Amino acid sequence: MLLTLSNLVLGQHETVKNTRTYISLKQYKKKYNQPLTKQDSIHFLIREGDTLVWDKNYIRPKGKSVPYEYKDDSFLKLYKEIAFRASKDSTKKSEPMRYWKNDLKIFISNSIDKKIKKDFFNFSKEISKNIDSLNIKQVKTVEESNFIIYLTGDFEYESRISNYKSTDYYMYWNGNSQIYKTTIRIIKEDNFNTSLLLNTMKDYFLKSLGHFELDYSLGCNNYFSGCQNGDVKLTKLDLELLRYHYSYGICKGTNIETFESQHEKAKEALKKHNHRVGFFHSY
Repeated sequence: MLLTLSNLVLGQHETVKNTRTYISLKQYKKKYNQPLTKQDSIHFLIREGDTLVWDKNYIRPKGKSVPYEYKDDSFLKLYKEIAFRASKDSTKKSEPMRYWKNDLKIFISNSIDKKIKKDFFNFSKEISKNIDSLNIKQVKTVEESNFIIYLTGDFEYESRISNYKSTDYYMYWNGNSQIYKTTIRIIKEDNFNTSLLLNTMKDYFLKSLGHFELDYSLGCNNYFSGCQNGDVKLTKLDLELLRYHYSYGICKGTNIETFESQHEKAKEALKKHNHRVGFFHSY
């Protein structure tokens, strides 16, 4: 357990920011293998029955601490269903959240019409423009890309889905749940006109930004509803869900249990002590 507390100490002429990092008593003894002093005990903190010790020698890696981003319970319920694939069916196990840390570099096969490509990249630019930590680029060659969109009948860029009978995507992520490669394979016969093909490209692209589960209870004007409707546009809710997913005011790449636990602690600190917990992200 690692806890970082930042307090503003107001002096007569200046404001000083003090940051202390605390670790559990068990971690402290394992790390230093030496007895605690009376001076150490002065700085003990008790959190949920655990004794935390100020680690005076802790050297923080390069990175940035971002204050906790508060959201109400109804939004968090929806977000968890989408980002953690936390189905209303209690027998279905949730998954860790997945996200892109590096830039998306998208290659679209030459068999797809230029007009469709242009409309698709206008869509992806709108997302990128509204999400600070999500950068999306168009590239001209497969070698430059980490994201490929192609049709059946093209070269099979991803062998793991080459025999699928329906449109799907395949993605790769590392041990930190960071997505680093994705391929979308679209069944040409099912998407036989411009509108169908463009909508399918947008739908699967949006899902692959976080291995998202669509929520069919949402209104059909939202992309996260999964409705196959030609009039769908990015709504405020769509963008809010994406912004939150890529916000650094929450911990990244966690499972749902850790996410819920961190929120409870952060909300409690905000309510009881008017203190916004910081989430540290290394570079």
